Amino acid sequence: MDYILFVLFALVGWCMLIGTTKQEKKWIGGIRALLAVVFIMVSQIIKFQSGFFETRSVAVSEIVGTWVAPYFIILGLYLLGMINYRLIKTALGRKIWERWGLILFDILLSLVYLWFGSTALFVVAFTYFPFAPYQ
Repeated sequence: MDYILFVLFALVGWCMLIGTTKQEKKWIGGIRALLAVVFIMVSQIIKFQSGFFETRSVAVSEIVGTWVAPYFIILGLYLLGMINYRLIKTALGRKIWERWGLILFDILLSLVYLWFGSTALFVVAFTYFPFAPYQ
């Protein structure tokens, strides 16, 4: 699951950099790359240290999940910030009625994003933390 999250974050973040200035690509892209590399490296280190590759037990899965689930929230909030930054920046250069339309669209998009993000967080948590009792 963490590989899928890594690829999705990298692709969506890369798409968000299309059309930005060189300075923005450096800062926003650099932070995105740093977050992505830290996420995948630490998740692999935790998997290796906990024995995730040798045995797939509930205890080992929970150890990996304690890293992946909170970092998923951080990556999601970073993507939401990138989306909001791009839409607000676009809105500032428009006429007043277009500006408010884009800001309202940004608010609606943020609410939909947060709803889908909470659903995705449930899926991520469910893959690492089984809720059903086991024997």
